[in-house]
Amino acid sequence: MKNVIILGLFALTTILTSCEGSDVYRGEWKAVNVEGLKSEITFTEDQMTLSNKDGDSGTWEYSQNSVSIENGTRSYGIKLENGLNYRITFPIKDNVERGAISDQNDRIIYLIGRNGHYSYEDVFGIR
Repeated sequence: MKNVIILGLFALTTILTSCEGSDVYRGEWKAVNVEGLKSEITFTEDQMTLSNKDGDSGTWEYSQNSVSIENGTRSYGIKLENGLNYRITFPIKDNVERGAISDQNDRIIYLIGRNGHYSYEDVFGIR
């Protein structure tokens, strides 16, 4: 019985690590980086496009490689075609309208929002 459970968990993990991007974060986002530069980020099922107010832009293919929901915080791991790993986190329970994108060292790179450019306090619910 233990072997069946372990095999099932392994199969589920394999399926999740090869998924296309989640519906939760697909679409258009307004973003602001740690220096205050405002940008737009768009996620499709397999591409991420970034364009900022300076006119710089880029598009990268990605794959979703993890999903985590712990204490109401949702996190999605993605791996870009260039090998870099990022995490998209929605720290406020039942709110997927505001979040953060962190690098593989857990440093926040962008704060993201569906309806506006938000501050750290807005995203993490600190008042």
